[in-house]
Amino acid sequence: MEGEGFNKSPRLSPYEIYLFSKASYQLGIKNIKLTGGEPTARADLLEIVRLIRSISDEIDLSMTTNGFTMNSLAYKLKEGGLNRINISLHSLREEVFERITGVKNGLKRVLEGINASLEAGLRPIKINLVVLKGINDNEVWNIIDFCSKIGSNLHIIELHPVGLGAREFLKYHDNLNVIEAKLKEMAVKSYFRDKHARPVYQLPSGIEVEIVKPYANPMFCSSCNRIRLTAEGKIKTCLYREDKSVNVIDILRSGMKEEEIVSELKRRILFANYIREPNFKYREGKLISSAKNLFSEIINA
Repeated sequence: MEGEGFNKSPRLSPYEIYLFSKASYQLGIKNIKLTGGEPTARADLLEIVRLIRSISDEIDLSMTTNGFTMNSLAYKLKEGGLNRINISLHSLREEVFERITGVKNGLKRVLEGINASLEAGLRPIKINLVVLKGINDNEVWNIIDFCSKIGSNLHIIELHPVGLGAREFLKYHDNLNVIEAKLKEMAVKSYFRDKHARPVYQLPSGIEVEIVKPYANPMFCSSCNRIRLTAEGKIKTCLYREDKSVNVIDILRSGMKEEEIVSELKRRILFANYIREPNFKYREGKLISSAKNLFSEIINA
C-alpha cells in the first residue's frame, strides 16, 4: 500500500485510517468503531472496513449509523469484515422521528435498515435512543418493547451539550433518573460497565438496557478510555475538549515508509493518552465542568 500518492484532501483516506488503526492495534487496541457524523456518507466506507479487517481478525470492528442506507449496505459491510452495529432510533412515530431528524419518511428506511442488519448477521445490534424531554420521553417503554421483540440491546442516552445539543440543552434535557428507577425495578440482573461507569439492566426479555449519562453521571469522564481519530487527522480523547488534541495528518502524509509512520503514530497515540483530562470532574459532591464558558452561555441564553 506504500506509495499510493500524496493525499491533498482535508479528509483522511482509507489508507490513512488503516495506518492509524494498525498503530492502535499494535498498542493493544482491539475495539475499533466507525462513527461520525455519519460513516455511511462516505463512498469509500467498504474500503475502510476491508482495510481495517485486513489488520487482524482479533479486531472487534463496529459502526454507529443513522441506519438510512443499511438496507443496501448491511450485507456488503458484513462481508467486508464489520462485526456489529449501533443504529439510532429516537422514535417509532413518523411525525416525531421527522421532527428530531429532519428527514421526511425516514423511519421506514431505518426500520428496513435494522431488519437488513439483523438478516446480514451484524449482531448484536444495539439501538441508540437519545431522550428529549417533551418530545420522545413518553416512547421509551415502547422502544424497549420493540428491542425486546427483535432481540436488540438498547442504549438510553442523555442529551449532552455538544453541537446543537448545547443550544437546546436546558429545554430538552432529561437526567433519566425516573427511567432508571423503573428499570431497576424491572431488571433481573444489573451491573456496571467499566467504560464510562455505565449501569446496565438485564430485563426479563433477555435484552440489556444501558444508561448512558455523559453529563449527569459524575464518573462518566473519569472512566473513559476512548481514543478518537477525526476525519481531519486529529487524535481526541474527549468530544468536549478542543485543547487536548494531537495532530497526526503531518506524519500520515510525510512520505515515510509504512513501518516508520506506524511507529510515529504509536508515539503520538501514547502522548494523546498521557495528556488526557476528564471534561467533567466530581469534587465534594459537585459536578465541575472544565467547559465553563460553554455552560455559562447555555445558562444565560
